[in-house]
Amino acid sequence: MSLPQRESYLYHSRYCEENIWHLCQCPELARSWVIVIAAQAGCFPMLCQRAANSAQEPLLWDYHVVLLWQNAERNYLIDFDTCLAFCTPLEDYMQQSFLAEDLLDPEYVPLFRVLSAQDYVKHLKSDRRHMQTPQGWLAHPPPWPRISENESNLHQFTHILDHTYGNVLDMTTLLKTFKNS
Repeated sequence: MSLPQRESYLYHSRYCEENIWHLCQCPELARSWVIVIAAQAGCFPMLCQRAANSAQEPLLWDYHVVLLWQNAERNYLIDFDTCLAFCTPLEDYMQQSFLAEDLLDPEYVPLFRVLSAQDYVKHLKSDRRHMQTPQGWLAHPPPWPRISENESNLHQFTHILDHTYGNVLDMTTLLKTFKNS
C-alpha cells in the first residue's frame, strides 16, 4: 500500500487551514477527519515542525490544522509542516510532536477539535483576514483563490472554547477514540 506523499498535493507555508481544506477534497482522503489543534492560552508548543530551527525545538503555533486519515491498516496523521513523514502513524505523531502535558501550564496543553472532512469543507470560511495587518501580510498568501471572498469563521474552529463545530478532545481521548483495532 502506498501512503499519500506531500509533493502530490497543494501546499503553501503558514496556511495550514487552506492546505487541509484542499486536501479534504481529494477523493482518496475525503472520508478523513480534520483536527484543529489549539490551546486555551492562544498558543501551544509543537515539536518536529519544519519552521523550527531543529526538530526538538518547540515551535509555538496559535493553531495548527492536520488530517487524520484512516485506512484498513491503521490511522495516520497527515501534516504538511512536520519534520516527520508527511503521513505518520497517529500514535507516533502524537508522541513525537507534543511535549508531555505535565511539563506545560494547563492553558498551554493542546486540545484537538475533530470534525469530518466533509463538514470542514462545507463550513469553513476564510478570507485570509487573520493573516493581514495594517502593515501588510504576515505571510504571503497562496496563489489559489480564497475559500471565501469576504467572510471568515476561522475563529470558530481555532478558538478551542467555541463549540460550534466538531468535538474538542484531549490527547488521551483522541488516541482512545481513534485507536487502531
